Amino acid sequence: MRHGLACRPARGQALLETLLVAMLAVPMLLGTLFLFELQAAQQATLAAARQALFQHHYARGTISAEEAASDARREYLESLFASGLGAASGAQVSLSAAVPPPSIQQIEDIAFTLLEPARALGAGSFDLARASAMHATARIEVTSPASLQLVLDQPRITLEESLSSLHDDGFAISREAAADRVAGLAVTGALREWTEPMRAVTGAIALLEPAFAKLCIGRIDIDVVPADRLQGAAATDLRNRPC
Repeated sequence: MRHGLACRPARGQALLETLLVAMLAVPMLLGTLFLFELQAAQQATLAAARQALFQHHYARGTISAEEAASDARREYLESLFASGLGAASGAQVSLSAAVPPPSIQQIEDIAFTLLEPARALGAGSFDLARASAMHATARIEVTSPASLQLVLDQPRITLEESLSSLHDDGFAISREAAADRVAGLAVTGALREWTEPMRAVTGAIALLEPAFAKLCIGRIDIDVVPADRLQGAAATDLRNRPC
């Protein structure tokens, strides 16, 4: 009896300490889980901006910028916080043409001005896809759980990610398009046009001088790799390649 009365204050103190620890541990656990969800939402926001850019580029004009942005928003931002720990609202994804800063535009204009002499000597059409840069922005508002709003300074958190990309696949369209762009800055491009009438008499001259058949003035080879840079491939003698 006396022993039970003596232990009763100790049990009351242990219960009180347990309640205090639980009051601290439960919000800490919920806060940790919310941080995981918040990190996933941040990654989803970045993925939405990236997906909108890539889809619009690889669609090659088959879908509009609004459709690409809508698909990215639906795929990445409308299924967040499925656990119910927090909520996301106001999901927005926008995709528009990127406007370079005035300083960058000025540098581009100066660079193309310096290239004018080479473009005048060349025979192709040299240009860069400076207008194909796109800018994507993804944005959501995250509301923290009600159990954490008393300990957070900002119960609503705005996540926003922006991404710009310049896609210029002019060199990958075809070998002819790449050669035409290179010829736009090369004197050999003009030589190729000037020597075009000689092809009609090449066969006749080659009867007198066989080496003339291998003469190829103004040829531009854009896919030539030096032999010492190749591994496991036979070296190519360009002099034996027909024009």
